Amino acid sequence: MNIFIATQMIKVLHAPICIYSAEGDIIQCLEENNGKKLIEKEDFSIEISKTIPCIYVKENGVAFCLMWVQEEGYFLGLGKIRIYDFGDEEASQYPYCQKDEFATIVSILWNVISGKEVGVGELWAKNIFVDISDVREQITKNVFERQESGQSHNPYAQELRELDSIRRGDIAALKKSINETYSGNIGILASDPVRQYKNLAICVITNATRCAIEGGLNPEMAFSMSDSFIRNIEDNMTEPVKIEKATRDAEFEFANAVHDLKGQGNDNPLVMQVRDYVFCHIHDAIRVREIAEFIGVTPNYLSEQFSQAMGMTLKQYIINEKISSSENLLKYTDYSLQEISTFCAFSSQSRFSVYFQRKNGITPAKYRKKYKKTRNE
Repeated sequence: MNIFIATQMIKVLHAPICIYSAEGDIIQCLEENNGKKLIEKEDFSIEISKTIPCIYVKENGVAFCLMWVQEEGYFLGLGKIRIYDFGDEEASQYPYCQKDEFATIVSILWNVISGKEVGVGELWAKNIFVDISDVREQITKNVFERQESGQSHNPYAQELRELDSIRRGDIAALKKSINETYSGNIGILASDPVRQYKNLAICVITNATRCAIEGGLNPEMAFSMSDSFIRNIEDNMTEPVKIEKATRDAEFEFANAVHDLKGQGNDNPLVMQVRDYVFCHIHDAIRVREIAEFIGVTPNYLSEQFSQAMGMTLKQYIINEKISSSENLLKYTDYSLQEISTFCAFSSQSRFSVYFQRKNGITPAKYRKKYKKTRNE
């Protein structure tokens, strides 16, 4: 057992790592404990495998791991920690290590100890058990009842048409698919009516998100939109009719976003890589050579290909995207002009104002005043 590596992992785990006897007695703590709670002898009452790391997680998210060191004849214990950034009062007393980071540490140490590889997904699959026998029984019951009554779910073909319209950014087709009439029924996703509509909203928005990405929308933008739409429904809505409306609005937002990308190189892999890079680095001082290096082409080649596909220089595209980002910040936040200029990585506020006025015909200050006046009317 490489004690040095285990000791170094403490800095990442933020929790104790100790050596235990087969009976659960502490043999050695690899670092001074400083009052943190350790795995106790009574924790060894659970069934512990010696062929794979044993991870135990309480209902409140407090976790620990025990792994058998065959050559030395002892257990290496990691934790206790909490693997979620929420929990009850008891959980808050434990140091935090994000769930998959914790599993990654376990995976690395297990490889050091045993020479064997075990992935993060496999670790959780081997240690977390969920009884789905009741679900299988419910599936059988649902299928029987629908077959007996002659009822069916909403047609899959209609759903495909709806999603395809988002993928293509076709607003008219989306309206048409939503207005279709059919004999099937939406599935029952919860016994509580409000929860039913919220669960359905999550399903619809999730599918719409993936289709928008397939249509060319930047993944990070799509996921951020999805997060916001779902959180708004989850946190602020309790009326099914409003939940349904918000769900449809989200679909149209995605379709519009894809529609606005038409003619912007959606069929050009190089352009799409550039767009994704610029989106993710919009708060940086983006340079053409950095994008070219990231993609793996020369700056001259990148600039030439981009200009041919988009009808504008790459530098102008970067400026336009920064101005578009600043427009949203002016509309929806209270950040000062200087702060927005800094966020968008302009060399100065005056340079930001020049570029902004060149694109919009008015200064950032007048743009904000005009938009907020429109919103308040």
